[in-house]
Amino acid sequence: MYEFNMAINIIISALIVIQSALSLPFTSLFFAIDSKASVFESGDDMYTVIWSTTLPGTGYVTYNYEGKEYTVKDEKNAALRTEDSVHSVRIPKKHLDGNTYTYHSQHIATKRAYVSVKGRTVSSAPVEFKGYSGQDEIHAMILSDIHENPLNAQKAVDCFDIPANLLIMNGDEVSMMTSERNFKQVLQYAYRFSGGSIPVLYTRGNHENRGEYGSDAIDIFKTTTGGLYYTCSYGPLQFLCLDSGEDKSDNDWTYGGLVDYTSYVARETEWMKSLTLDEEAQYRIAVSHIPHLKNRYGNDWSEILTQLGIDLFIGGHKHRIHFEWNSKDETPFYQMLDGGKNGNDRYIATMLTIKDGQIDILAYDNNKELRGEHTYYFGQAPDGEAA
Repeated sequence: MYEFNMAINIIISALIVIQSALSLPFTSLFFAIDSKASVFESGDDMYTVIWSTTLPGTGYVTYNYEGKEYTVKDEKNAALRTEDSVHSVRIPKKHLDGNTYTYHSQHIATKRAYVSVKGRTVSSAPVEFKGYSGQDEIHAMILSDIHENPLNAQKAVDCFDIPANLLIMNGDEVSMMTSERNFKQVLQYAYRFSGGSIPVLYTRGNHENRGEYGSDAIDIFKTTTGGLYYTCSYGPLQFLCLDSGEDKSDNDWTYGGLVDYTSYVARETEWMKSLTLDEEAQYRIAVSHIPHLKNRYGNDWSEILTQLGIDLFIGGHKHRIHFEWNSKDETPFYQMLDGGKNGNDRYIATMLTIKDGQIDILAYDNNKELRGEHTYYFGQAPDGEAA
């Protein structure tokens, strides 16, 4: 019986390989990079470089660091990932900051137990990555709630004369995450506004939880927390990037009883409680799409952020600028909302300029109208008294 099953498997594999080989010249014509790479923060002093191709294949990144050539592959438990068209590679931050990288993918038509059919390889042009370079003044662009409206977001971004050193994508960049196609839109927005040359902080919004691919996408970032929550640093800034889950309870009819954010956020909360942020960080900033901190599935995030010494919280979700959000909570840290899509035909982008113990904030919309201007002073409590 064993020999019979082996024979059947060999025949089926041979037929698949022959079919793949015969169609390879045709499929290879359509193999290309369709979402250029962006460099995402993913915690542990690591970046995750993510891009996508039109068809499934392998992915790898090449660069030189301190005289040594590196080839870092998109692999899982020693096997190269070949069945997806989204590719991700995790690289130490010190290797990429101020360096140049190139990313590559090879089309894999089929992979069986003992044989595979490979197509052509595509490669990017070398990309110069800036990272933190010791500058005194840091410019961080916040783009939340794009909701498939990148043209208006672009017009708002174009209002700023100074280029960003850092891009914060604070959730709901798309309205659902039902398939890989939706995640590729997120990648395309990330590249559009970062050029693959500055770090991207990405948090998941409630709309990006909606659909089967919402949970699959988390694995692409390869964080070590098991979720899309992590800490990262940019020079004197330390960020706590959080996954706030959905904006409704698990038993809401819209989820059909098929979600369990209560357990997910409980694990995230325990992770938050275990953290000790960098004592040498001059500014501690928490980022989360949904800004309701007092009760995240029964957990008081406001108290934890206070214990961690957070200076500023940045939320989205409300589609409007607000510089004194949750001011009645009497928390010892500032809280603000980013704008994003504002009505049917407006989009608000926000730029933070951080220097000498303060953050200056400007917000413009796609009609070139100034929508907000504010300054936060670090080392002082929100009421103006010394912290």
